[in-house]
Amino acid sequence: MSRKKGKGFEVVSRELTREEKIARANDYNDFCGEKAIDPEEYAKEKVYDSVVPLKCLSCGFEDDADFEEVLEWLDMTGEDYPKLECPQCGKETLVPKSVYREKKST
Repeated sequence: MSRKKGKGFEVVSRELTREEKIARANDYNDFCGEKAIDPEEYAKEKVYDSVVPLKCLSCGFEDDADFEEVLEWLDMTGEDYPKLECPQCGKETLVPKSVYREKKST
């Protein structure tokens, strides 16, 4: 697992397990309706998932968001960091943990 900064907030990456890679290849093949990817060959590749750890400023709920989805959200909104609706309290206060720590310390 590795940690890096993405647009001013923390991004956590981890390599997928062999089983996760095979499942992902099979899901992709099912979606395409053909065997577009050989699951055994795909399992040999280095494949990573990157997520943004989130925490709600209102209720403290914690979750992860897919980094690619966060980037799309940022491109659409022009914001510096995501402010998402918390599934627990319903407020638009689910932010990256690094932003949470910064806002709670002031």
